Amino acid sequence: MPNILLQNATIVTLNDSDDILTEASLAISDDRIAAIGETPADFRPDEVIDLSGKIVTPGLYNAHTHAAMVFSRGYAEDMPLDRWFNEGVWKLESALTPEMVRWGVRLAMIEMIRGGVIGFADHYFYMDEVAQAVIESGMRANLAWAVFGHEGGEVGVTVPETVDFVRRYSGAANGRLRAMFGPHSPYLCSDEFLARTAAVAVREGIGIHIHAAETAGQVEASLAEYDMTPIELLHDRGLFETHTIVAHAIHSNPIDIAILASSDVNVAHCPSTHLRYAMGVTPVPEMLAEGVNVALGTDGAGSSVAYNLWREMRLAVVMQRQARNDPEALGGLTPLRMAARNGARALNFRESGVLAPGYQADLIVIDAAQPHYQPVHSVAAALVWSTEPADVQDVMVAGRWLMRDRRLLTLNEAEILERFDEALAEMMAKPLAQFKKYEVDESGSEIDHKF
Repeated sequence: MPNILLQNATIVTLNDSDDILTEASLAISDDRIAAIGETPADFRPDEVIDLSGKIVTPGLYNAHTHAAMVFSRGYAEDMPLDRWFNEGVWKLESALTPEMVRWGVRLAMIEMIRGGVIGFADHYFYMDEVAQAVIESGMRANLAWAVFGHEGGEVGVTVPETVDFVRRYSGAANGRLRAMFGPHSPYLCSDEFLARTAAVAVREGIGIHIHAAETAGQVEASLAEYDMTPIELLHDRGLFETHTIVAHAIHSNPIDIAILASSDVNVAHCPSTHLRYAMGVTPVPEMLAEGVNVALGTDGAGSSVAYNLWREMRLAVVMQRQARNDPEALGGLTPLRMAARNGARALNFRESGVLAPGYQADLIVIDAAQPHYQPVHSVAAALVWSTEPADVQDVMVAGRWLMRDRRLLTLNEAEILERFDEALAEMMAKPLAQFKKYEVDESGSEIDHKF
């Protein structure tokens, strides 16, 4: 790959000091950042790019999604979570095909790349299809094949098959791919299956991506059955003895948070879904204060509508400020750090998420000259409060441009849209059945965790 020199940019490093450099240069050699700030005298660029009026940041990571679920966008609206599952998505998914995943995930990738997302943690079905799309697109991804713990009748795979899937793809695509176990949740997977998954994951050195503590009803049901919260249960059964992503963790109490912190668990916070289904307010400030790595996710488009991490940043802030009556909650660069550096850590890409020499050349360029950006009194405030996906001009992963001047370089948008429409029409023509059933009693559930 050529040596590339970016000049005259405002660079948001997200390093330990949160340095923001102005009129600065960033030198890229192969897939790495060679220098930042000043250009080394011996650096010989093959391409020099003037980024006056532009902001360069680390690329964003979607820490929890079901990417191919673009097919369910707007399908089940204005209903509580149990009806959304039972009357909507879990009926629609009974007609799911590999072709729908193949083209759905590519359509999601277009949306994510155009919004500055360079990597995503996907928890879904037919993950071989997703892996091939990641290889093609140039993105990074951590893939978990969703399973419910039933050896028969699964859309997912068995435990041994999951191990084979992980071995096949973890580290593939020049290190851009990771793979994990994907047990759905403690409210759908049996206790025995969770314990078995944990044992194999620890033995084989494989991570786990799981949903937990999404609602007050789930916590009440877990306490009634096990005398443990969902977080306590997962810890007790050994699921936190490996690299773990817990999606949601909304109803986490102080003991849960201490467990998450001491076990180095990554929490994927998905504000759009939490707000749209009135699921509760995650104690994010307390988690961050205790050292929990909290990243941002969009969840699937069926619940969040969009794969827009800029919106998730803003919603993460405003929901905390409103709930706490605290206008200073999650201030400054905290939301961007959650979406970039924390996301890279959650997905286990430890050499990404920061712009510094020796790190992977994973970055995005924001056009800060747009009218809605003016004036830029604070770079941090402008990024968090003013940026829209359409402001992302360029996207680079491992020194390779995935988008330049808003033009996609690795994905064929016209073909993907056509194939997606065909797969969706085929899927919607099928008779629908009840794929799974959500049976947690949410009526009157209310848990008030005092902090």
